[in-house]
Amino acid sequence: MKAQWSLILMLIFAVIVAVFAVINVNPAEVNFLFGYADVPLVLLILGSALFGGLAVGMFGVYRLFKTQREVKKLRLENEQLRTQPAAPSVASSMSPPAYNEPTVSADPTPLEPISGDLDREPESRGFRSDKLNKL
Repeated sequence: MKAQWSLILMLIFAVIVAVFAVINVNPAEVNFLFGYADVPLVLLILGSALFGGLAVGMFGVYRLFKTQREVKKLRLENEQLRTQPAAPSVASSMSPPAYNEPTVSADPTPLEPISGDLDREPESRGFRSDKLNKL
């Protein structure tokens, strides 16, 4: 589907360039650094589009060859890894952890009772019931 959309977009772009080129048939003066030439503008437009397309195409071919070379290298590496004998893994040599074993420290300290702060009245701890009644 992507190739079809690319083809449609290329055809639309080609039609736009062709219409633009046919409309501009006036001669244009081109400086070649060693001389001048009067060339129809339609040839300049079509020539520029052609050279731009060739440059993009060559870049695409370069990327294609580079990708194919990388795929070939990775396939070779994959085959080498498949033919290698399997090395013992570190995880298989370790015993699984014992989850049900309780952990008790050697010197347990008893918990101390909470201080008498809770034995006091709420007002003495900063709680004022008169503010609560106003709400």
